[in-house]
Amino acid sequence: MEFSNKPFFITVNNKFTGQFFKEYLIDGTDKDSAIQTIIDICQVDPLSYNITADEASLAQANSWIEDKFPNGDSKHLVVDSDKKIAELLYNPMGNPYG
Repeated sequence: MEFSNKPFFITVNNKFTGQFFKEYLIDGTDKDSAIQTIIDICQVDPLSYNITADEASLAQANSWIEDKFPNGDSKHLVVDSDKKIAELLYNPMGNPYG
């Protein structure tokens, strides 16, 4: 899967606790449509979760998709290959934002 449009990092946090929930990488056209696609495809409830979108560069998005953990596993799960949506995975032993 390779990104070609305008990739966005979509961060989902619990509204009530403020805790990090999930992060997605999506190949979109604009911020609002990317958020709406995540709500629809990934079934994220906007009443329970804060959803924020940050635009990423094509190089950054494609680099993340190619990146692997030290054991060789991918750092993402493909949610929808047609719409180019990936759920980003983090090493539980490391910093989830680093």
